[in-house]
Amino acid sequence: MKFCYFTLAALLLAACKNEKPLTEKFTPPSATEFETLRQNFLDGITQDYTFNLSGEWEMSFTSPKGVAVQATAYDSNGVVVDLGSVQLNYVELFDIGRMALAGRPLVGYNADGNAWPLVTGGEFFMNATLDGAQLTLNVHMEVPTSFTQGVSPDSMLLWAAEEDETVWEQINGREMGQLPGATQVYTVYCEFASNWRNLDWLMNLPGDKTQIRVKVPDGYNADNCSIYASFFGQPNTLGVFDVYFANGNYFTEHTGIAPIGYQMFVIFISATTTGQFVYATKLVTVEPNQYITFTDADLHSASTQQVIDAINNLHN
Repeated sequence: MKFCYFTLAALLLAACKNEKPLTEKFTPPSATEFETLRQNFLDGITQDYTFNLSGEWEMSFTSPKGVAVQATAYDSNGVVVDLGSVQLNYVELFDIGRMALAGRPLVGYNADGNAWPLVTGGEFFMNATLDGAQLTLNVHMEVPTSFTQGVSPDSMLLWAAEEDETVWEQINGREMGQLPGATQVYTVYCEFASNWRNLDWLMNLPGDKTQIRVKVPDGYNADNCSIYASFFGQPNTLGVFDVYFANGNYFTEHTGIAPIGYQMFVIFISATTTGQFVYATKLVTVEPNQYITFTDADLHSASTQQVIDAINNLHN
């Protein structure tokens, strides 16, 4: 009997030693590791098309999300390209999970010049080259209205950003709308030259506003993590906290856009040193001059798809 008790105790001790810790503390990545993971993710969702032109000038395709694209390419002299092999890269983003991992938030300059949250009907990137030379694309897109959450295309605006910009600028003019009788798609006319276009409307945020400060764990900063906010009940919103203060190790945003009393999801995105995304989310009710703190215990790592699903499912 003594032998049995001793054996049982030994087995329990061994099992305890083999248990994984309840929480895992991640080593903060370098700026290069974080940027590389993001770029690899963006490369993975980029669709590549080749058009072998021989006298014709129109290139067309339908994306996996059902976006019908027709494009005409122009060289640096403004001459239509109708001969040769054109390489076209295309990215479409409709959900905030992928936008967060790609580093493409939804904030645009309003009429006062302040950065303001946008509600999106889709983000798009296109780049075309001929023998390595940059081309400009004149594009006509038909985008399914199912991505607009029932908002009329007449309420939407067209926005532009370069690859390294996080705040969108409105493109003037009437570049989008619906064709007569076309209730399932809205049409967009715009140019691409290795840059982004966004179909959005400025969010209406009632009530008094405040700035929020988001403190991150030691070792994380503006170079190796990002902080976003998605407003409760608005799954196509992704504001960004892109102002960082090393003294205090916290993020905030430009002008104070959070409505007091409103609920929002605050989202932390970073990477492991082994090439996986790290994330955390918090649902908060906005208070005046609020501090929100992420700790090491809040952070999780998962497959890319699991992180996308976790962020998208915040609103479900």
